[in-house]
Amino acid sequence: MSKKPFDPSTLQAFGNAAAGHDGVLSDESGAVVVKPCTASEIAFYESISASHPDLAPHLPTFMGQLSLSSSQPAATGESSTTVTVDGAIERLHGKKLDTELHIVLENITHGFTKPNVLDLKLGAQLWDEAAKPEKRVRLDKISAETTSGSLGFRIAGMRVYKGEPVPGTPEGLKESVEADEGSGYWVYNKMYGRKLAAEEVNEGFESYIHGQGKQGKELERAREVLAYFLGEVKDITKAFENKESRMYSASILLVYEGDVDAYARTKERLRSAPAGEEGDEEEDLPQLAAVKMIDFAHATWTPGQGPDENALRGMRSTTAILKDLLDSVEKEFHAAEEASRPVAASLFCSSV
Repeated sequence: MSKKPFDPSTLQAFGNAAAGHDGVLSDESGAVVVKPCTASEIAFYESISASHPDLAPHLPTFMGQLSLSSSQPAATGESSTTVTVDGAIERLHGKKLDTELHIVLENITHGFTKPNVLDLKLGAQLWDEAAKPEKRVRLDKISAETTSGSLGFRIAGMRVYKGEPVPGTPEGLKESVEADEGSGYWVYNKMYGRKLAAEEVNEGFESYIHGQGKQGKELERAREVLAYFLGEVKDITKAFENKESRMYSASILLVYEGDVDAYARTKERLRSAPAGEEGDEEEDLPQLAAVKMIDFAHATWTPGQGPDENALRGMRSTTAILKDLLDSVEKEFHAAEEASRPVAASLFCSSV
């Protein structure tokens, strides 16, 4: 991402989150996300650069911390800039954390024209050892009734670009999907993923990856994006198989360019951009897709206790679903190619 300085005075409501808590902010450039956090989450990010640099490519870039108060706004961290936060904070999919402590991270959706975002919450056990008994009971109930228990992950939220005009919300999804007519998006809230059974979760991934349909260029994009997602999730899984940690309620965030025409333009631009061009620091190149691990409010290192099988199970289930979906898209893509060949041949023969 760009190394332009972060100006906390420009903070505003952030609108590209697929799931999460109230109170998420971004600067006017859109390059950073500022979100309420716990001290343990900051400690986890700080430990990455200090002791686990091999994990850094799989997490958003950590840029520091801020202390934000609506009554006495002030900032602490790498600069002494005073922060004034006014205006409404956009409601997302959870209650606002009761804290003034905020973490400053790279915005993973920056660099996309229309980012399609899928948040996968990992783990069958969703609480850490500090959780109160009533919280454990509530989260265990959610896990048992959703794919968190059966697959080790669930869809926590999605934002999928459909283009203009946005069709009406599908029947049966009124409580979990909202058509945002002004933006061209369908927004799938946390209830969408909670209602999916294990045998239905593929449908959620299909809704995400086929946001603009299954025509030739859409299938080509789906094929490329799924192959990239599969490789990245495998890499993340391998990296955390070699770590001794516990990451309750962490997520994998999948992002790709939702506007198929912008995707094609970006692909062409990236092909023509010289590798390591110095000018790239002045202006970030656009993106086609990204995969990162996020949400480490309940993450700790646990030497001697082995890898986090609770989270790894969800990663492996995600890998299997992505592989199945990629295989299906490959078949559709090649079938479409085969179907187009006789037409092209007949057109050629008729012109001779």
